[in-house]
Amino acid sequence: MKVVGAILTAPLKLIDNTLGSIVSGIALTTIGILSGQPWLIAAGLNQFATLGHTAPKPESTESSIKTPRPPRVSAYGRRRLFGMGYWLYETATDGTAVDVQPVHDGEMTFAVQFYLHDDAVTLTGNVVNQLPDKRYGGSVRLYWTDGSTPGAGLPPISSKIPSWGGRGDGVVMLGMTAAAVKDKDFLERYPNGAPVASIVADWQPCPDPSAEDPTDPSGWTYTENAFRHLLHYMLVREGVDYQTKIAPYIDYWIAAAAVCDEDVPLNGGGTEKRWRSCLAHKHTDPHKQVKSALLAACDGWMSTGPNGAYIVYAGKFVEPTVSIGPDEIAGFEWEGVGVDDDKAINELICVYVSSAHDYNSVDATPWTNEDDISARGQVLSDTLDPQVPSHGQVRRLAKRRMARALAKNRGTITTTVAGRVVRGQRYINLRIEEAGAVFFDGVAEITALTRNLASGGVTFSWAEADPNIDAWNPATEEGEPAATGARVAPEALDPPVIDSATVTAGSEELPTLTLEVTGPDRTDLTWFAHWRVAGASTWGGDLEFPDTDPGSGVTLVTDIVPTGETIELQVAYQIGDGRVSPWSDTEEVDTTGPVQAELILVDKGGCTISGRTAIKTGGSIGWNAAVRSASPITGDCVVAGRPTQANKEIAFGLNSDAPTSGNSYSAIDYAINATGAGTLAIYESGSLVTMAGAYAAGDRLSVAYDDAAGEVKYYRNSTLLHTTSGVGSALAFYLDASFYDMDGRVDAFAFDPA
Repeated sequence: MKVVGAILTAPLKLIDNTLGSIVSGIALTTIGILSGQPWLIAAGLNQFATLGHTAPKPESTESSIKTPRPPRVSAYGRRRLFGMGYWLYETATDGTAVDVQPVHDGEMTFAVQFYLHDDAVTLTGNVVNQLPDKRYGGSVRLYWTDGSTPGAGLPPISSKIPSWGGRGDGVVMLGMTAAAVKDKDFLERYPNGAPVASIVADWQPCPDPSAEDPTDPSGWTYTENAFRHLLHYMLVREGVDYQTKIAPYIDYWIAAAAVCDEDVPLNGGGTEKRWRSCLAHKHTDPHKQVKSALLAACDGWMSTGPNGAYIVYAGKFVEPTVSIGPDEIAGFEWEGVGVDDDKAINELICVYVSSAHDYNSVDATPWTNEDDISARGQVLSDTLDPQVPSHGQVRRLAKRRMARALAKNRGTITTTVAGRVVRGQRYINLRIEEAGAVFFDGVAEITALTRNLASGGVTFSWAEADPNIDAWNPATEEGEPAATGARVAPEALDPPVIDSATVTAGSEELPTLTLEVTGPDRTDLTWFAHWRVAGASTWGGDLEFPDTDPGSGVTLVTDIVPTGETIELQVAYQIGDGRVSPWSDTEEVDTTGPVQAELILVDKGGCTISGRTAIKTGGSIGWNAAVRSASPITGDCVVAGRPTQANKEIAFGLNSDAPTSGNSYSAIDYAINATGAGTLAIYESGSLVTMAGAYAAGDRLSVAYDDAAGEVKYYRNSTLLHTTSGVGSALAFYLDASFYDMDGRVDAFAFDPA
């Protein structure tokens, strides 16, 4: 978690005396971080490469810009990729600019199309053919490798730069030479500056689960099949053991891949495969994130069976073979009156990767539920942006997602030991009955599942399933693709959310404001905040905050504010292309009370504390490490924190006797439990109250005590998860946190009067 104070900055200026131009270093940097691809930083600098006879190479300016070591990138399906940085960036003795970029880690099946800037170009041999306006004019040549090991290298590049002899073992390299031209011809030949090359390819060959030996790379072939992509990723990138984790349920993998390859009719005639993907990922991306993206391309489902191996389903309804009812149900929560507005979706903006738009992401016709829009009197919109190559596919995915989101019946079930038969089942027959009253009797889709140590069974979330979800009428449901001829519009920026604002001690104990804020998970953010005394007609000056640590959550600390006033606050962010988000909703803070001292955390055993961060570093796996606040708060209070991972078990919340209680989660009076499976559970004095959906690394989890109402409320970011009533008033609580897994970490712990 990052905590940053307001600063004043001046733009870094890079001056090229030969060209007589002033270049903004900040502008060059944001070219790269706009889409999270560091190669673009070098691409931005490359605009000033030597092509005319007087233009120098910009080594003198490169040292002023911090360029991180670029991550490796791999892709599935057909996708356009740029370079991941420069392996070679030189000028030959004859003035030719020579560049080599690594593009893809792993083998490429076939090069489909090349681009210079956003111009699709054709080649004669390796020479780029001249465009109608004479650009490139035979002056640019492209060379590439296929990612084999050992690599073949790029002999024409080596002949230009004899000191360079890179083979590119296991890496697709894209080399370019751009000849120097006379000054008078420069703008005609290179109207957009030095060319930046990119490549569209059919990328990695992938295993077929129906093959005799799916682990034998000699039998792997190119495919757009989303489940074959997933199998490749888990075997090659994640390092999953085939014999113990895949082979026991290989029939499920074969069936899922077969569903992906089913033909779906198109409105214009012909067919397309049901579920394709065109995903590119960095090797630094968490495995869970990449697997989730591949599953999203096919509305896929994955769980472990009793033996720990993976059971999978592609997005297609399967008649259930398992039934559970009152005999297997130990407890349940049922919601059968529809979906509240804060959780409902009746419009999905459908985004896909379009070959007709130079392999950019564009919008298809939105998927809507007009009946629900009419009944609610409002449009509740969200965006569906899987990495898929057709508008029809993203709308089929939208149909399934919206049906799940608007399902009338849903809830949570805790089973007995006998109910463990639901493990590995996506669809089940479910009957909920109590005291002769039947609440639900039909087909349910399991959306999340975790074991329950108290009952010996499992606890799972479910939603009513539609057995006819796969019926598809292309004439009425396929919709329209994005119109061609226009450039892709930038995505609208959502306003950030102030999760909390508290008065803290600044210099000489004068008050400053500490803001917990959630925004987009991007690498190119600059944050701004402004404040005013309530009732004032104008806002104060905008405070600027650097954001050097990517992630959706940030803590901002303002300058000194007046005491004895109600202060109004707003925040916004700027992205790398210069656009600024809308300002957040206004948050009010009262500075009439005492200044809240800095939170002091105390190690109860097994943890290392640094400021507001706690990490389990001692002991072994188990609920045997904990931290607490040094002092309690009486009355309204809230404890909050941000787990930095979603695969380690942690629990924290409010506890009345933290100094003397044990280190286990069961000792915490009111606890929110971030499980190692990426789900949330709510426990009170060790008893499971409810499952509370999924969470992601960096989410702000909080537990709040409302003295006047006698209630405790649990939140994920700004979403209320659960309310417990009848707690009592005038209670005093400590922050208390328990850690199960080694290296489990929580950032930005906060404990303040509510």
